[in-house]
Amino acid sequence: MTFTLHVESALETQRTDPRSGPLMCQVTGDLQLLADQHFEQAIIVLARASTAYAVYASQVAAAVATGGPAPLPGSERISPSDVITAAGLYLPDIRFADDVAESRVVAEQNAMMAQTRQHLLDLITNQMQGTPSASYDDIATVAAGNDGGESRLVEFPDALHTYASVLVWALGVFSGVSQEGSGETSG
Repeated sequence: MTFTLHVESALETQRTDPRSGPLMCQVTGDLQLLADQHFEQAIIVLARASTAYAVYASQVAAAVATGGPAPLPGSERISPSDVITAAGLYLPDIRFADDVAESRVVAEQNAMMAQTRQHLLDLITNQMQGTPSASYDDIATVAAGNDGGESRLVEFPDALHTYASVLVWALGVFSGVSQEGSGETSG
């Protein structure tokens, strides 16, 4: 963040100072490119981490919702482009069954899971059209300049992370884990 502020300050000085020469223009241009590349690489790193989190949380939640055992983390690596091109496969619609005693809690959790999933799907469908899905897979494409100047959406890894967090929260609610984090479970 501080680096970006320094670059913005240098760019503003260049724009407002008539004495800015070609060297100043070159340096600030290079710094701006570096800041943009760093930002794009950070989005890719976050998208990759959030993809792993969301896909595994989805697998565990789907298993728990159907009464099955939670799967162990697999060795398969799902890339952000996999989720972008086949979100329904990797992030299926998950609903916990209504329990008469806890029907309000179940309804709230199901609604929150559906809402955050739909937000993610809408983002993929409506805002990421036309952007190559593989542009979120490898930071080397930004470093090498092979990304065609793609502008990645920071909202994508954020939506993935939010969805995974909602799933994990619902799993905590339905697993009987106490809020104090003592690890005690009911029943």
